[in-house]
Amino acid sequence: MTRAALTSAQAAAQWLAHDDLDQSPQREQFAAWLDESQDNRDAWNQVHRVWAIFDDAEDSDLIAALARAARRAGPEPVAKPWQPALIAASIAVVAVSATLFVGVRQGWFERATKPVQVAAAPSLTAVGRPDYVTGKGQKSVVDLPDGTRVTLDADSALDVAFTGGRRDLRLLNGHAFFDVAHDRTRPFTVQADGRVVTALGTQFDVRLTPGAVRVVLAEGSVSVVSADGQAIRLAPGQAFAARTGATGAVSSTNVDDALAWRQGVVEFRDQPLSEAVALLNRYTRARIVIRDPKVAALRITGVFKTGDIKRFGRSVSQVLPVRMIARDVDTYELVSTGR
Repeated sequence: MTRAALTSAQAAAQWLAHDDLDQSPQREQFAAWLDESQDNRDAWNQVHRVWAIFDDAEDSDLIAALARAARRAGPEPVAKPWQPALIAASIAVVAVSATLFVGVRQGWFERATKPVQVAAAPSLTAVGRPDYVTGKGQKSVVDLPDGTRVTLDADSALDVAFTGGRRDLRLLNGHAFFDVAHDRTRPFTVQADGRVVTALGTQFDVRLTPGAVRVVLAEGSVSVVSADGQAIRLAPGQAFAARTGATGAVSSTNVDDALAWRQGVVEFRDQPLSEAVALLNRYTRARIVIRDPKVAALRITGVFKTGDIKRFGRSVSQVLPVRMIARDVDTYELVSTGR
C-alpha cells in the first residue's frame, strides 16, 4: 500500500514513528508530504500535540495506560516501511491519540492552579501596580469579585480596577483568557498595547508579545478599538492582530488551537523561529537563544508542548535545518546545520 492510499491521520502517525526525519531522504519526503495539503499539516499538528501529552504519563494512571498501549502499537523498524502491518500499527496509534485528544478538549487532565495575588484587595478598585502576576512556567486561575474567571498564562501581569460602575483591566504583560460574567450595567474592558477590548458576557483571549497584540474571540461578541480609534467587532472564531501603532486586521482562526496553551501546548503558524523561541522561553528557567539572523528568520508551523525546550529542539530539528546545542546548564542555542 502506498502513501497515497493512506488517510492524512494514518500517514501522520507513521511519520511520528520515524526517528530519522532529520536525515535524507526521509527529511525531503516528509517536507514534501507536509506541502501536499492542509489536511496533512493539520493531521501532523494534531498527532504531534497529543503525543506530547504522553510525557505526563507518570501523573495519571489513565494517561500511562493509554501511552503504553500506543507505544505497543507503534511500528517497529521494518525493511519496507509502508507495508500493511505498519499501516495497522499507525492506525492504532491514531486511535489512542484520538481518545486522548477528546480528553484534552473536555479538560480531563487540567490541574487546579491557585491564584497568585500580589497586592491587597483594595487595589482591585484602582489602577496601579499589577494585582495578579505569574512567573515563568506558572499559570494561574483568578476568580474576580464579579464572577469573571481569568486564566493567566506564564510570565504575565494583570491590573484590575472595579469602580464607578465599570470593570476595567489592563494586561501589562503576557497572555490571558477571560470568561466574563454577564452584566449589562457594567462594561468589561481589557486594555493591552494601546487597544481596548470591550465585552459584556463572553469568552476571549488576549496575548501580548513584543510589539504586537492578538485577540481571539471564543464565544459571544467583543469590540476592539484600533490605534486609529475605529471599533472593530469580532465574531466567534475570529482573531484581531496588530503590531504596535498599526491598524491591524481580522482573520478567521481555529479557537481550539488558539486556546491550546491552557492545556500546556502552544501552536505556531508560519511564524519566525525567533518569535516561537521568545514565547517558549516564558515557560521555563532554561532558555533558547538564537544568534544567527538567518536561523531567527526561519518559519515554523506546529504544535509544541510548553515547559520542555529540549523536546522543542528535537522537534524543530526534524523540520528545519537547525540543531540545538547546550551552551551551559540553562542555555541552549539553535544553530544552522548548513543543509
